[in-house]
Amino acid sequence: MRATRPAHVLLAAAARAAGSSPYYRRVLSTPPADWASVPCTLPRDLMRDGPRFAATPAVTVYASSGTSGRAKPAFFTARDRAGTVRRTIQSLIGSGVTGSDTLVVAHGFGIWLIGSDFSSAGEELGLRVLPIGKGPSVVQSVQLMREYGATVIATSPSYARRLAVNSGFRPGDLGVELGVRMLLLSGEAISEVSRRDLGRAWGVEEIRTYYGTAEFGHLGCDVRGDTCVRLSDDFGYEILVDGEPADLRPGVRGELVVTTLFQEGMPLVRYRTGDLVEVGAVAELAGLISLDARVLGRLESSVVLESGEKLSLWQLEEVLLGQAGIVDFRAELNEVEADRQWFTIADQLTIRCATAGPRPPDFEMDDVVLALRELSLDISAAGESLRFVVEWVTPEELIAHDGEGKPRRLVDRRSASVLAG
Repeated sequence: MRATRPAHVLLAAAARAAGSSPYYRRVLSTPPADWASVPCTLPRDLMRDGPRFAATPAVTVYASSGTSGRAKPAFFTARDRAGTVRRTIQSLIGSGVTGSDTLVVAHGFGIWLIGSDFSSAGEELGLRVLPIGKGPSVVQSVQLMREYGATVIATSPSYARRLAVNSGFRPGDLGVELGVRMLLLSGEAISEVSRRDLGRAWGVEEIRTYYGTAEFGHLGCDVRGDTCVRLSDDFGYEILVDGEPADLRPGVRGELVVTTLFQEGMPLVRYRTGDLVEVGAVAELAGLISLDARVLGRLESSVVLESGEKLSLWQLEEVLLGQAGIVDFRAELNEVEADRQWFTIADQLTIRCATAGPRPPDFEMDDVVLALRELSLDISAAGESLRFVVEWVTPEELIAHDGEGKPRRLVDRRSASVLAG
């Protein structure tokens, strides 16, 4: 069992893509004999051949937020838009959102769908919707929420953290002051530790994780609040481990691959999302597989160290967030000179940590470094092949260096860096 849909269903989806998309008409000019012979589609293909992926001229052009420096295009018909709104509605209902809630949408409303997905879904459910985007300032956003109400907030983890840190309220008071009972987090992967930390910062217990991409729209959410997302049956899914399809069973970790079954504006076949997931649960009914998965982060947010150890952003989150009051961090990997017998360079991971408010008296750099060295036996044994430097900064200083787009919390600046795949 290596895909959530039978091979003949997936091959039919590929044939439809070849019949409507100029890109797939060329790539699949010879009908594949079996599903294993169908090539994967990569994000770089979409960025390189963007307009050729559009299946019809009657589409709206969206795009990703361009975290990597260049936005990926996405083409949606009115029916595609209705589909992603329908899936968002299903997730809102499953999360326990009711008609008496006021839904604050603190997502961007620019070239990405996510803000309009939440707003449209809330409107169709008859909720009071307050689309504040991400500005113009935290103070004004909080004032709007206080004036018009805010019981459910849809936003990204980084912006939720920014609101909590810069709101002027003590940790744990913001949600109580505004009457917020639930956070809906999407746009970035979030660990369980980070999720709990955000809950404490807001004083909110109910937190749901929503998952989607610019290419597909909304894909699902963790309706149980356990970070395990029930993926929509509108798509076919596979998990690649070392580039090969893996059996779908709990605990398997790999890259999520998606095939559209109903998308009109931009059908995608075996699209490698670049997202690292862990299978949480698999259920089979009448030949159809339902898949739950935890989204651990972007594969590009993992690096292979000089020692051969793989270091991922989610591992750093598990260690750092909540340690000595740390609420956020940025990590940068560089090469430094080393005086060793066989090697002249070593990896240095510089981590700038922020705590809520002033630096707490119990914030000890050595304690943080010790926790980092205990990430794994390999890192502990690596010795001087990986050096840790920990610095303390204020949350405002941390945010000031982010620049445009999503914050990049793990950046590899080595001259010959190797992304983990």
